[in-house]
Amino acid sequence: MGKTIKTFSSLHRALDILFQGISEFCRECSDDDCVGYVWLLPKEAEELYEQGIEVLEINNNVNFLHPFAGKNEGVDIEQYQPSCPWRKEKKCTIYSKRPLVCRFYPLGFATEHGTIYLVLHLDCPFSRQKSTDALFQNQIVMLFRRLHPQLLKEILGAYRLVDQISKFPEGPNNYLRLMALDKIKKEGGGAECRSARQFSTARR
Repeated sequence: MGKTIKTFSSLHRALDILFQGISEFCRECSDDDCVGYVWLLPKEAEELYEQGIEVLEINNNVNFLHPFAGKNEGVDIEQYQPSCPWRKEKKCTIYSKRPLVCRFYPLGFATEHGTIYLVLHLDCPFSRQKSTDALFQNQIVMLFRRLHPQLLKEILGAYRLVDQISKFPEGPNNYLRLMALDKIKKEGGGAECRSARQFSTARR
């Protein structure tokens, strides 16, 4: 199954391998999922802030890339999908420093009836091509099974805090459910794997 992934840098490298070739799709992409509120892990928020990248903190424990950095209109947390100030001409200007949620995309998390699922968003042209690729989907599942329990705990802990304050404007959010992450093993990483199924829910 491969070595256990114990650090974020190791996870970043594994994701780079998984998503090889995705940049070709990004150049021609007209979808808008690379905008909006980009949530951060506590460690990421601290490191990015120290590097001069503005961070928006809500409720003293939920951190986002500041979507209104350098803008004159002020902060409006009710604004739906604000454009990322670090995305210029369809390119990320902080690419080497981009947070995990950006490295994950088109993977993401979705909560259904209290259960957190790893999902593949189908708004992305790359993921639409992969939506019937069983081998690719199995590679994703195996990658997550390699995550050290503490690493997965940190990621899901941050996601849960974001999920608690998220609102769901109307509109489609199509994704392919890949695996449930509610039954994390105490040792060895991994989670219960369930059949991939396509869903449509309210867009976050």
